[in-house]
Amino acid sequence: MEKKYRSDAAHIFNPIPENEKETLQSCNALFKTGMYPIITDGCFHVGMAGGCGPDCYVYRDGECGEPEGILNDCETEEEIERHKRLYGNK
Repeated sequence: MEKKYRSDAAHIFNPIPENEKETLQSCNALFKTGMYPIITDGCFHVGMAGGCGPDCYVYRDGECGEPEGILNDCETEEEIERHKRLYGNK
């Protein structure tokens, strides 16, 4: 089932993007509100939707700009080891 990204006042309830395609859909919807510029950065869209954390696709792809903030949310040994593999000691 494809997610729907709203461009009206209910855009604050848009789902968390889980990949680049959904990030582009989120980008287009937010731009159409007239309140946001074109920002295709996955981190921005995941963060706007409240999805920062160990399950974020940007983080899992090793592209997080603030990985030390995510480390605090890692609860299992597996998550901590994945963090070390992706980001070293950051």
